[in-house]
Amino acid sequence: MGQLLFLETMSQVDSPSLCPKNINFPQLWSELKPDVLKVISLEPISHKHWQYMFSDVYSICIAIPESLSDPLYRAVRACIDEHVQRLYKVISNVPRENLLKEYYNMWNTFYAGSLYLNDLFRYLNKQHVSNKLNVDAENLHQYSMFLPANDVKEIGCLALEIWKERLVTPILNSLVELLLKIIYDDRLGNPPECKNVISGVIHSFVQIERNDFSAQDGKREQTRMVRENSMEFYQKEFETMFLSATETFYAALAQKLLSEMTCSEYMEQVLHLLEQEEYRSQCYVHGTTMKKVAELCQKVMVDAHKDKLHAVCHDLITNEDKKDLHNMYRLLKPLPSGLSVMVKEFEEYVKKRGHEAIACLQYDNIPQQFVDNILTVYEKFNEMKTVVFMDDGEFVSGLDKALQTVVNARDPNGGVPKASERLSRYTDFLLRRTGKGLTDPELEKRLSNAIIIFKYIEDKDMFQKYYSKMLANRLIGGLSISMDYEESMINKLKQACGYEFTSKLSRMYTDVGLSQELSESFAKHLTEEKIAIPVQMTPMILQAGSWPLSPVSGNRATSTGGSFVAFNLPRVLQPCIQEFEKFYVQKHTGRKLTWLYNMSHGKNINIQELYICGDIRLNYLDKSYTITMSIHQMAILFCFEDKDTVMMNEIAEAVGLTGELLVKTMKTITEYQVPLLTSEGDINAANCPVSLNLSMTNKRLKFRLPGPQMSKATEKETEAVANTVAQDRKYYMECAIVRIMKTRKVMKHNALVTEVMEQTKSRFLPDVQFIKKNSEDLIEKLYIQRTDQNDEYQFLA
Repeated sequence: MGQLLFLETMSQVDSPSLCPKNINFPQLWSELKPDVLKVISLEPISHKHWQYMFSDVYSICIAIPESLSDPLYRAVRACIDEHVQRLYKVISNVPRENLLKEYYNMWNTFYAGSLYLNDLFRYLNKQHVSNKLNVDAENLHQYSMFLPANDVKEIGCLALEIWKERLVTPILNSLVELLLKIIYDDRLGNPPECKNVISGVIHSFVQIERNDFSAQDGKREQTRMVRENSMEFYQKEFETMFLSATETFYAALAQKLLSEMTCSEYMEQVLHLLEQEEYRSQCYVHGTTMKKVAELCQKVMVDAHKDKLHAVCHDLITNEDKKDLHNMYRLLKPLPSGLSVMVKEFEEYVKKRGHEAIACLQYDNIPQQFVDNILTVYEKFNEMKTVVFMDDGEFVSGLDKALQTVVNARDPNGGVPKASERLSRYTDFLLRRTGKGLTDPELEKRLSNAIIIFKYIEDKDMFQKYYSKMLANRLIGGLSISMDYEESMINKLKQACGYEFTSKLSRMYTDVGLSQELSESFAKHLTEEKIAIPVQMTPMILQAGSWPLSPVSGNRATSTGGSFVAFNLPRVLQPCIQEFEKFYVQKHTGRKLTWLYNMSHGKNINIQELYICGDIRLNYLDKSYTITMSIHQMAILFCFEDKDTVMMNEIAEAVGLTGELLVKTMKTITEYQVPLLTSEGDINAANCPVSLNLSMTNKRLKFRLPGPQMSKATEKETEAVANTVAQDRKYYMECAIVRIMKTRKVMKHNALVTEVMEQTKSRFLPDVQFIKKNSEDLIEKLYIQRTDQNDEYQFLA
């Protein structure tokens, strides 16, 4: 009955006065006692009679000349005690086989009755019990020894306390024995007929310790879940023995199963038993016991025999037995460090398969094979990690470590790992316009797969060098399959490594767009100024700090115009260069242009008669051929404007190229499948004559001459990239150390090493010696110094 009932009661009784009055307690109690017994026995009581009872309790508590709360409390205690003793006499004569059911029925009645009784005596609880319990904290030490905490209780709690002492304690051993016997039979496959009786009896051990019957939010407490403030009785009198019986049962069963079953069968059976026991715990015991039961079963059936599971783990992983591995994972997962052996075996197996995959690479198209083989291993074991090991963090880490080891493995012959170079060449193959016939979804998927491998590469800065060089070649030569895909790949790299990693790549991409705008602006300028140039020019202005390009012999550096160095530009192109330089300087003062003729090519240049031309167009043969070629090749062909035969020394003087570059460039023209020029001797000789191939014929009217292949170009490129990366790493490391020391001022060596590794891991993984060497260099440069403390550095402002 809530507070609303109390107000209703006071407004509907025949004597609604709330004023204190004289009370004949013995007489009033003699009338009230039978009703109290009816309430606790759940016998029917009319609503009006309930209100009279409520009013009588109130009148007793506020009686004059003094409150009769204390006599009322003692009388209620005695009444409940007598009632419980009568119940005990009844249940003590019940046959053993009916004891649980009879106790369960008695308890349900008594517990519900105690809730109503607590409601009936709510004012007594508030006026008498609470006043005694809420003692002034400052004075508690003066008389706490005379007023034990259990001296008074709310009526509901008092009833449960009497029930525990007078009825439960005498029959407790019999109750617990019966409960354990029934649960034991259930585990053997003989479940009880009335599971609710077993659960109700067990939960009564928790409910009898309830010590708070106050209503919440105006709702009757019996409609809410029980709040347990103490589990001592339940844990001491039932849970301890229940857990002990559980341990004994499953320890013996585990030994029996192991002697009769294979490891695979044992794991399946244990999982089945664990599921059954979990369901049984949900049906019978309190929620706080469920976790203890699960841990106990894991302990005696799994942890005690985990060595036997570990012994077969290697074979299961090697055979890729997904079902048994999943069962083993489920069993070992709850144990502390239970998965460590499985993770180690999984990691080692992935390494083994990964090394086998890259060991069988054929010489033909190694980058493609490398990526495909690594992806095959990744996809296979990533699926196993997801399906078998449920994407567990330990196995995710194990897979990553294994693949990182495989991807960054060094060649058997030594040298730096090849992953960065191979992956960059693979992406170059995808993004280059080579007519692979891939659909957009296929290309997008392959680029995403490349990022998967990229994340495992340790030397990401080396990949950056290779990728930037190949990106430059694609952008300058117009060889990209799509500028949208170039941007997409750069964005994927940015997501993997951050803005700093791709800042130069993004700038390269941007420069191409800006160059197109500049070219259009230049063409408009020529039109407006009515300036005629012999060849249409499409300049590309590239920011020197972003592009992996450097001037070589045969290039021209100028700001407002200058002289040619080594390479002599064909006359037909000189007016174009001069006009563009004038235009550019007017728009951007103070900038320096360095012309990279070795990376330029001619396209659709028309020269009259014998004039060999560009894209270049040859008009002196029976057909008009259009050939795309480099500026160097074009310059050589321009030597034959007015001659059919020219000596090699004359070509060298006219063009300005010498040595290997001249010879290799000449061979691209003379040794092409349909040669444009023919030599009558060794072109390495200065007096070797070279003539036009006037009988040249080709089925294709438009084709491209290949560029010169310099000797050991790949080896030199790899060596150059390695040297550049080594220098870049030194600068990056020094900057990181200075940045950290500037912030921290003073640091121990080990702390500095840890933080430096954290900051540089997105680009490369430095070793401790490399960090130490750079720290020593910074000490010599007076950026930092050692302190008097051992292994400690101090920043110098």
